[in-house]
Amino acid sequence: MKLAILCQEEPVFLGPFLQGVIRLHPERIAAVFLAGRRSAGEPVRTAGQRLESLRALWLIMEPRGFLGSLGLRLRSRLLGARDPRSVEGLARGLGLPVHAVGDPNGPEFHELLRRVAPDAVLNQSERLLRREVLSIPRLGFVNRHASLLPACRGRMAGFRSHAAEPPRYGLTIHAVDEGVDTGPIILQREFADVDPAWPYPRVMRHLLAGAPELFWSAMERLESPGFVPAAQIPVDEPFRFPTLSEARNYRRVLAGRRGAR
Repeated sequence: MKLAILCQEEPVFLGPFLQGVIRLHPERIAAVFLAGRRSAGEPVRTAGQRLESLRALWLIMEPRGFLGSLGLRLRSRLLGARDPRSVEGLARGLGLPVHAVGDPNGPEFHELLRRVAPDAVLNQSERLLRREVLSIPRLGFVNRHASLLPACRGRMAGFRSHAAEPPRYGLTIHAVDEGVDTGPIILQREFADVDPAWPYPRVMRHLLAGAPELFWSAMERLESPGFVPAAQIPVDEPFRFPTLSEARNYRRVLAGRRGAR
């Protein structure tokens, strides 16, 4: 299989996952397409909205996780491709083609994708893609999602799974369509070894530790003759970034779990 990666730089969770995908099979990576940097929260228009988003993140990540994430993001900004968690830096170091992408739905990217001609594209960007670009690769676009779809579609799926009562943890590799995490499921893995009292960053690190291997297993399945991904029937609207009220409620739930020990 010849794979391309469409992504944004994000050094906290996404960067290590993508680096793991590349390191497992660098010979299969046709190109890396970089679409800027991934936002830390919901895109906001005012300083007040930004402050509320940061307060929600402070509660969700907890002080140690928030400060650690902030440090990783600042280092990434300062070092760019020289950052140890940079996808661009790893790709260039391995001699892989790297291309900056302005608009993944634009004709320039379409033409570039046709020239690279990958069998599939791993999409780990925040961009919703249109049918015209989704139809270019032979096996389409695929996504790694931190929940057991169709539950917890949308933003911060791992957090939504962790905050639920009762929580249920898993990863899904699925085909990408024009919806939000609505594409057919290729492979899923459920985790029964997550402690519900863990901080959210620890939950994510645990879920993503084996995610590169799961991804490549899904690609082998996708490429198998006659394989058809399982259609999913979403029943809820996709989640957006958690509100401050939701973050406070999550901390109450977490305190209850820890207090019950």
